[in-house]
Amino acid sequence: MTTHNNTPWHEMSALALGDAIGRGEIDPVTLTEHFLARIEHIDTKNEIYLRTTPERAQTEAKAAAERARQGLRRSPLDGVPISWKDLFNTVGDVTSHGAKVLQERVAAADATVVARATEAGLVCLGKTNQTEFAFSILGINSNYGTPANPFDDSVARLPGGSTSGGAVSVSRGLAAAAIGSDTGGSVRVPAGWNGLVGLKTSFGLLPLDGVLSLSTSMDTVGPLCRDVADAAAVFAALEGHYGEGNAHPPDLNGSDPKRVHLAMPSNLVWDNLDPGVENATRNAIARLEAAGVTVSEAEISQFSEVEELISHFGPFHAAECHAMWHEYIEAQPNLVYRPILERIRLGGEMLANTVEKAKQTLRQISPAIHARIREVGVLAMPTVAITPPPIAELENDMEAWTEANIMALRNTRLSNFLDCSAISLPCGKDDNGIPTGLMLMAPPRWEKRLLRMAAALEPILRTKSY
Repeated sequence: MTTHNNTPWHEMSALALGDAIGRGEIDPVTLTEHFLARIEHIDTKNEIYLRTTPERAQTEAKAAAERARQGLRRSPLDGVPISWKDLFNTVGDVTSHGAKVLQERVAAADATVVARATEAGLVCLGKTNQTEFAFSILGINSNYGTPANPFDDSVARLPGGSTSGGAVSVSRGLAAAAIGSDTGGSVRVPAGWNGLVGLKTSFGLLPLDGVLSLSTSMDTVGPLCRDVADAAAVFAALEGHYGEGNAHPPDLNGSDPKRVHLAMPSNLVWDNLDPGVENATRNAIARLEAAGVTVSEAEISQFSEVEELISHFGPFHAAECHAMWHEYIEAQPNLVYRPILERIRLGGEMLANTVEKAKQTLRQISPAIHARIREVGVLAMPTVAITPPPIAELENDMEAWTEANIMALRNTRLSNFLDCSAISLPCGKDDNGIPTGLMLMAPPRWEKRLLRMAAALEPILRTKSY
């Protein structure tokens, strides 16, 4: 049996699966085999998963099944299978950062967040595809293939990146949840384009030990899930909050939509949107207002300052990426997708004092944006300004690739540069039938408050009046 109350296992939320395991209604071993079989059947080109870890998954599932029989479950997700982006070390497995130049790299130990998730009983299905070195928001991988967005059967569209395979693993029912990284929007953009909830955590909140880096000053870890409750539960696992005797999901009560105050930035983030994206997002805002949510407009001057900073200094995280990986890249540059190669090489041309000056400027700007949000309310904006273009239109057109990349990450990267917490929530579909996301942006370390607020708004946003 691969259904529960007439719902296929792969369409159930992670918490619903965990609850059924706890009740003895689903066996973790059979559940894991179900997901592994789906991966083998659907992901025939290995474009979603670069590699699965069946032996590890089955061992972890057997242990979860035994704990369930003994009433010793470690978390509400104990026995639930998830995917990991190919930049998280898992002991004895290749972790290649989505790059062929690192395809021989075998991890000696689990990343800290992987170890925490394993301790909570989550089952590792394998490593998902990503943009090489996590250095693009579009999700194209010329070496391993690009997993297509599942919401358009007529044309293969971008999945969003860099957590491309992670998002598609959940949206296609090949994992109950996915763990990704977010340096400029790499959790939220693919979540937005795949109808998922994506949580961008504050810098430094979750450990990066054993996580291959793009930017040592901006990398963050976060989940991609079917709903807010799942995101909160997975986030708790990544924080290391579970253990024997603490198998209860996080409490998301305490937020009333009528007491929520959202501020819509009047500058930058609503500019030049695809019409379908704008219509879907504004309809979502209208539904929130009709439900009693207070929505106002506010100019956020710091957004313009960040755009000017990037224009003046360039993306300094390119310099950090170059410092980390240039020896591997330059040893075999022909194995690196040209747009990624050129972006990383540009980072090598940035002077150290230029990078430090950019970081210093951001440190000066960030407290003001945090104070501004506390003054006007949590900021609300479209997660992604554009609908995902067809993959074929961008693969060999560097100008089109660059333009799409800039527009796709324009809104999300603000949270990274300004050190804010953020969450993307599904809020409708655009004219192409592709999901759109509404992003909520808050000061750092507001994750739990954001999750409670998102849980209150989620039912309204999912109302299908579009």
